[in-house]
Amino acid sequence: TLCLYIGPDGDWNNNIEYKRFSVNLKADEFSSYHIPGSYDALTVTGSGTENQRFNGGNSTHVFAASQTSLSFLRRYYDQTTKRIYPYLTAILDVQQGLVRGIAWDDACVFCEQAECNANTYNLNGSLATTEEIRQPVNGCSYSKNECRLFVKDGSDICDLKLHVVWTGTDVDGKVLLSSDSRPSAFPPNRIQENVKGRYDKMVKSLSDLKDQVTGG
Repeated sequence: TLCLYIGPDGDWNNNIEYKRFSVNLKADEFSSYHIPGSYDALTVTGSGTENQRFNGGNSTHVFAASQTSLSFLRRYYDQTTKRIYPYLTAILDVQQGLVRGIAWDDACVFCEQAECNANTYNLNGSLATTEEIRQPVNGCSYSKNECRLFVKDGSDICDLKLHVVWTGTDVDGKVLLSSDSRPSAFPPNRIQENVKGRYDKMVKSLSDLKDQVTGG
């Protein structure tokens, strides 16, 4: 079982209000957990909205936990810059069936390096660095305007999703191989072409819809 915790930015060592989702996983299987409607729920601000009630209108951080292991925090929504970081892949490091650590996969493979920004934090709320935690700390993002267009096109790409892969050995000593399916294991240019193609398709479909409505 893996738990996904969602809450505001800040020091998680203090009393922070959060939500927890439990996910039952099959060992060494690439798994995905999707929270439908989470983009609107966690980013739309204003009195009475889910974001205001839950996060007080602040940024949204998440982390994963399994057995006694915790990941670092990843920022899903940056309230200041109005950007969403939807690419979350957790790598479970398992030794003889026991989870020894949880690392985040490199989320910079979805965009150009110049567009990839820091979005990993320590549990005390401080920004984490690669030198400090020895794992990728940056991620690609979309603006809220881009996400609104995706939603209008019927895409859930900006919803909160957690992907999980495994590395190490199971309780019988069998080598776990699903980490080979993590996004960073594939050529970044292929992934970026796919992402750009999806974005271009969304823009074209909305343009076509606009032409139909205006009679252009």
